[in-house]
Amino acid sequence: MPGQSAWIGTALPLLILALIMAFRFRNLSQPRRLRPERLWIAPVLYLALVALALVEMPPVTTGWLAFGAALLVGAAVGWQRARFMRIEHDPVADTLTIRQSPAALLLILVIVAIRRIGASATVLAQRGGSPLSPQALWLTDALLGFALGMIAGQRTELWLRARQLRAAALPQTFE
Repeated sequence: MPGQSAWIGTALPLLILALIMAFRFRNLSQPRRLRPERLWIAPVLYLALVALALVEMPPVTTGWLAFGAALLVGAAVGWQRARFMRIEHDPVADTLTIRQSPAALLLILVIVAIRRIGASATVLAQRGGSPLSPQALWLTDALLGFALGMIAGQRTELWLRARQLRAAALPQTFE
């Protein structure tokens, strides 16, 4: 049935996302260990993936401007998302724990919805023009920039806050 395969292609990703978010909402109250010394790994790995994706990017100013603007917006969104998260320091064990807030998770849902709309717009642009229409490429480049900025902004804010918490926990010496 042709209608059934179209339904599965549309509904299945949304169903999987709903299940993942249900599990995430259920575990919001449980703290997870935060290791500030490892916060740089995800942004560097994603930067490498984005660089590989952009190596073949044609030198079109509009595409690079879309990427740069989305990178900045993504960094601001990631920074704000990290501010919603609660970091706690256990001075006895000298460990940090982090709890995601519902607002931070809701922000991710909004971003996923925006990305889904962007992917649909890319498909529509490809149907209307050539398979590699410039508008579709600009949109995908902007989405790459947004994701990179969000990961980097979030991890930077978490690292700064973790460093500040640990510094505040150190005994102060006065001369």
